[in-house]
Amino acid sequence: MVKTVLSLAPLHAEIVKLLIQQVKDVPDFEVIPGNGMSEEEIRKNISKADIVLGDYTFKQKITADILSTAGKLRFIQQPSVGYQHIDVAACTARGIKVANTAGANAISVAEHTIAWGLCLLKNMVHAHTSTKSGRWEQMSIKPAELKGKIWGIIGFGRIGQAVAQRLKPFGLSRIIYYDTYRPEPSVEQLLGVEYTELANILSQSDIISLHAPLTDATRAMINENALNSMKPGAYIINVARAELVDEKALAEAIRNGKIAGAGIDVFSEEPVNMNNPLLGVESEKLLFSPHVAGVTDEAAGRIINMATINIARVLKAEIPESLVN
Repeated sequence: MVKTVLSLAPLHAEIVKLLIQQVKDVPDFEVIPGNGMSEEEIRKNISKADIVLGDYTFKQKITADILSTAGKLRFIQQPSVGYQHIDVAACTARGIKVANTAGANAISVAEHTIAWGLCLLKNMVHAHTSTKSGRWEQMSIKPAELKGKIWGIIGFGRIGQAVAQRLKPFGLSRIIYYDTYRPEPSVEQLLGVEYTELANILSQSDIISLHAPLTDATRAMINENALNSMKPGAYIINVARAELVDEKALAEAIRNGKIAGAGIDVFSEEPVNMNNPLLGVESEKLLFSPHVAGVTDEAAGRIINMATINIARVLKAEIPESLVN
């Protein structure tokens, strides 16, 4: 019997099929384009699907209600690292495996993170706007060096480790990290990092970058109390999940000078709402980007290739990689 792949991603069904067919010996299958479907249409079509390719824009959610009609569905491949729009518990209860593309965007997110750290320390936005306006503030820009600073990493998975690896040549005095999972000592030695508790990350770091997943334990972990414990001249960079940070508390901390600034790539509502408290802060050391840290052309290619190759594995009755349940 011909297998059916329901694609909720904003990609042409023909492209999805061609990418899957690049893998040798894939049995015959069909792809149903579902990105423009209503919730009711998805519910109807998911009943026919053996495999679902998820939506990397997170708009097409896969809820327990939608899964209630999934008869033969056994695998959902999410073409991104995040999968917060998928009810994984409901999938597990129904025997449906879920996989993401862990690590596919680690390089791009790590580079974005370090670029922002340098921009903030070097006061580059102010240097640019000031010079473009005709001012010559050579002695008042006051850029700083990354060398000798302490960088704190919260979340030490693939992206956190990629950041640490790229920080080594800069000659920081310490690279410290916190995670609920601690890798082997050999990994710490190779990357030149030290494990410490979250409280020490907050109080000691000149720059803190967030790379943790969103869980009950990490939600709003950067709240008013956490921000108050940071150095007044410190920066925070969030390229992980918006909900890790209390946006209102962060806006107040920057506005009142409790910390020096931040780089924010993720927002509690996306596209960002103009009522977001962070957008109301006037600071050239508060940098924004529209959730693009992991959206380089190179990362996008790796993500879709990993996703379609994993679907091919399942079509061939092989074990998929990067399962999250």
